[in-house]
Amino acid sequence: MKRLSLLGLLILTPLPSLAQIHITPSVGYASGGEIEDTEGEVYELKGNTAYSLAIETDYDAGRIGLFYSNQTNDIEDINQSSNMHYLHFQSALDYQLTKNISSFFGLSIGGTYADVDWIDENIRFSAGAFGGFQYHLTDNFALQLEGRWLGTSVDSNFDSSCVSTPDKNSCAIKYEGSWVNQFQANLGLRFSF
Repeated sequence: MKRLSLLGLLILTPLPSLAQIHITPSVGYASGGEIEDTEGEVYELKGNTAYSLAIETDYDAGRIGLFYSNQTNDIEDINQSSNMHYLHFQSALDYQLTKNISSFFGLSIGGTYADVDWIDENIRFSAGAFGGFQYHLTDNFALQLEGRWLGTSVDSNFDSSCVSTPDKNSCAIKYEGSWVNQFQANLGLRFSF
């Protein structure tokens, strides 16, 4: 009987008292990052399309949730590419600017899975910062423009494998520096329930 009473109370709980859920799929442009070969030559990661998804809920004056992004970048002048998968816990503060326009700023931490051939440890710690604007078309739908920095902690002294190119027989490559810094400009649609 107690279970039926509890179930009845849950069903009768008004839906507005539940926290809103925000789902924001987005597409954007990602660039940044460098690698270095054993001869000291540095190569840039070329910019490319990034796909992202954020699932968040309201919390105090902002929101918290999860962020996932995938981007593939070709490496200039050599026949290699990097495919980065970011999964972060994020938190943002929202600021209402006008009736329909709000801005936000947030931070994120998590991990990056680097789908590349030349490193032994593919999962690394990463962090990010982001900000942008939302234009609220309705209470449940908004257009979102966002800029995001994603930094992945890497150790440039790891063992690397060789790659073959038409110009060179082989070369060992590594990331340049201790962080791979990548930048995204994203356009998304935010659905709120």
